[in-house]
Parts: sequence; structure tokens; C-alpha cells
Amino acid sequence: MSPATTASHTEQDLRARIVEAARELFLERGYSHVSTTEIAEAIGISKKTLYREFETKEDILRAVVIPKLKESTKRIDALLADKLMAFPEKVQAVLAIIGAQHQRVTPVFLRDVTMHAPDVWREIQEHKRARLKKFEAVLSQGIALGYFRSDIPSEVIVRMHTAAVEALTTPQALGELPCTSQEIFQDIISVLFEGILREGKRKIFASTLKRHEIE
Repeated sequence: MSPATTASHTEQDLRARIVEAARELFLERGYSHVSTTEIAEAIGISKKTLYREFETKEDILRAVVIPKLKESTKRIDALLADKLMAFPEKVQAVLAIIGAQHQRVTPVFLRDVTMHAPDVWREIQEHKRARLKKFEAVLSQGIALGYFRSDIPSEVIVRMHTAAVEALTTPQALGELPCTSQEIFQDIISVLFEGILREGKRKIFASTLKRHEIE
């Protein structure tokens, strides 16, 4: 391995260490409450060395969140393109990827990024909207394959899901609800796929609705 290649690998390793240390600190304490000095100290380097790799703390934040979002999008694309995987398994795999993205995100972190790094927050929102489009593609596949009800327009199902996710995973909503981001997402999926009626009560409720329609 040439000296230039070795140096390149060393720089990549250093960047990865900075990003991982920043991720842990940001998620634990929030973006605005962590300084570049603390990030540098966490891995035993100077601020000067850190700033050779990243010009600003916002650049570090971007390196923490955006590659993860891009990675999940690529994985979902691969699943959507898989012609051999059965649809229920495909849905489960996609939900696992999206759920993992929500797992460690806290309301404190989201609110902090919204207030103190608005440009990065806009990028996050763009990726989230793109990811919702991917899940809408999954829903459309399910409708086409006959897994989901055909008496409800696909556009309504898709918009219900999108509206629920966008409304319930904002920093404000996450701060008000007694659930994590991941739990909220799972609840939305559960209600969308299974409804809110308990087993055994659906027929009773359906017959009541039908009587009201006749009246």
C-alpha cells in the first residue's frame, strides 16, 4: 500500500471516529449542547485536527444523519426491486429499516436540530419525504397484489399514511406524546393495516355503520 493510500485510509478512519463520537453525544445531549471541543476530546484529538476534517459543527451533524438516511433509501430500493421476495416479507423488511431509523431519534435531538441547524433539518425533511414515497410504493404494490382492500382508493390509503406520519413525528408532537418516534411509527402502521377495532367487534361495528347508511 502506497503512502498516499495509507494517508487516505487514515483520514477516512479519523472522519468516521469523529462522526461516531458526535452521533453519540448529539443523541444523548442534543446538538446545541455539544461543542466541537467535546467531540474532539471524546476521541483524543485537537480542535485543529477536527477542523481539518470538518469546517463547521453543522457539517459534522450533516455527516452524522444524511448518510444513514441515504443508506436506508438504497436498502428500500433494493427490496422494492426484488421480484422473488414474497410481499408480506417485503413489507416487514421495509418496516424494519424505517423503524430502525426512528429507534434512536429523541424529541430533544429533533427539536434541537430544528432550532439550531435549520438547513440540515430541511435536508432531513427532504429525505423523509422521499422515504415516505418509497413506502407509498410498497402500499401501491400491496393494493395491486390484492393484499389491501380494493373498495378504498389507493390514493386515500397513501395520503392517510403520509399525513399521519408527518403530523405525529414532528418534534412538537413527539414532545407531547408518551411514545418514542419508533413506537409512533409502528402504531401508525398497526392502525393502517389492522384498524383500531378489537377482534370480534368489527362485524358489530360494520353492521351498525350499514344501518346508518340505510337510514
